[in-house]
Amino acid sequence: MTDLTALLLHGPQDSNRLQAQLGISQATLSRLVHRHADRVLKFGRARATRYALLRRLRGESRFPLWQVDRQGQAQAAGELYSIWPQGSCVVCDVRGQWQSYDGLPWFLNDMRPQGFLGRAWGRESAQQLGLPEDIRQWNDDHCLMALAERGADMSGSWLVGEKTLKQWLTQRTEPAISQQDKLTDYPQMAARVLAGEEVGSSAGGEQPKFACYASWKGGNAHLLVKFTPARDNENSQRWRDLLRAEALALQLMQQHGISAATATLMQTANQQLFLEVERFDRIGESGRCSVVSLEAVMAEFSGLQVAWPAALRELASSKVIDRESEQRGLLQWAFGRLIANGDMHAGNLSFFYQPLPLTLTPAYDMLPMSFAPNSAGHMRDSLVMIELDSRIPQALWREARALAQHYWQTLAEDPTISAGFRQLAAGMQQHICQLELQIGRMA
Repeated sequence: MTDLTALLLHGPQDSNRLQAQLGISQATLSRLVHRHADRVLKFGRARATRYALLRRLRGESRFPLWQVDRQGQAQAAGELYSIWPQGSCVVCDVRGQWQSYDGLPWFLNDMRPQGFLGRAWGRESAQQLGLPEDIRQWNDDHCLMALAERGADMSGSWLVGEKTLKQWLTQRTEPAISQQDKLTDYPQMAARVLAGEEVGSSAGGEQPKFACYASWKGGNAHLLVKFTPARDNENSQRWRDLLRAEALALQLMQQHGISAATATLMQTANQQLFLEVERFDRIGESGRCSVVSLEAVMAEFSGLQVAWPAALRELASSKVIDRESEQRGLLQWAFGRLIANGDMHAGNLSFFYQPLPLTLTPAYDMLPMSFAPNSAGHMRDSLVMIELDSRIPQALWREARALAQHYWQTLAEDPTISAGFRQLAAGMQQHICQLELQIGRMA
């Protein structure tokens, strides 16, 4: 190891700093860099030129990037280089613009394995690649290696590395599951998922689900399918209630003019319920579009992780997102609070990845999760007391309250909902009604 490479182990540096630390001229530095051309990366332009020490992962330090467009064509999107220190990288986009990152680039961050499907994909990747079996132990290098080896069908539109591109080029879309076959195929796919077998592509979230390509509203579409256990007990009944509640929330939001994912319900003869949700990161049979979560956006443009309202206001003020997305996000958050959605973390709000400003995707994962069974199987049987947030304008609270009241009333009168949950819904409707006076006093 030379003095130059030893210095670059700590991260990218510019020419002036390297010359000063090594006590050499620019000409000598250029000769050193040329001598180590296989290990030292020169990037940037003019005064922004910097030098980095390449770091091989399974023999590779250069990972071409592609994006699958809406027509299903892979478009070159740049190159990613793994560099020192561990976990770091630099990216050159198709315009020749360079950017260095301490970890995975923010626009790839949501491709990390996470949630129910992510754990299954991670286990299979770990077995094939010799990575930690628990994805919670994965670092940025583990994620990059897995994405570059077998990331052809992740959420969003990115393809990382030559191997993944070849996988994507040669893979075939499975024939669409017909409406008739869903009654037999869906229970089988659900059983395989619960048995630990990966089905479909990796998408975030914790509820049991699988991904598929199936018949959908007169055509075919890529779907995420949530499901309840095949057994019939109090917990599975509560999950049936919650899936029906999620379908209703998305339906009412659409009827109210709020962009939301399209969802339908299907129940088998043994009471197993399936919630089909159309994916908005897939277009037609093979088209894709890229999405980034609020968590990834805040990590890149703010460095803070705060609740939706504060995050949306900050991003709108800095023109990272547009004002329409800010207002819709605030309305979604207010509605979610009023329907007892206790799971509105920064991964459950997303934007389409595009030149700034970003725009909000359709709403998803909107349901009363505060009533969901916990990991021990216990579930709430008392009302959720709603606390209003003064950061949300009065007009949005009024709009959200009217929608939430309609929501709880509909659930309370739905004969397919269990008697116990209908009683909870009736109580929540009364509670929401009582918030009118408090909202009226807000600015």
